[in-house]
Amino acid sequence: MGVAASEILHVCSGSLPPGQGLRVDLRRERRPDVVADGRALPFADGSVTAVMIDPPYSVEYAEVLYETDYPRPSALLREAARVVCPGGRIGFLHFLVPGLPEGLRFVRCLGVTTGLGYRIRAFSIFARAEEALL
Repeated sequence: MGVAASEILHVCSGSLPPGQGLRVDLRRERRPDVVADGRALPFADGSVTAVMIDPPYSVEYAEVLYETDYPRPSALLREAARVVCPGGRIGFLHFLVPGLPEGLRFVRCLGVTTGLGYRIRAFSIFARAEEALL
């Protein structure tokens, strides 16, 4: 399934530059397209083509770097599963591979690093079932 960059909903978008899709972040000062919590997205069920989630990776990161509470990966993934369209994909970058909520299937997981000497992260890919979530 090919997806244009403009069709991707970026949750916890941080400093992603404009024009990379719809950027959602809690921090108004980062100038996202939508100021919202990734655990309660202001979008209708099944209304987006694809979701990319890159949240704070720990309680400490959330508090110190982003001045917010830690968004549990399972809560973010569950909300992404709600807003992505049937057959849509969700990419999740974290140290953890989140548990599978109802209505999603696990596609694959890839190791990602920014270079030698850096921690590896898991880029997990999920797909929403073609039938509607119950």
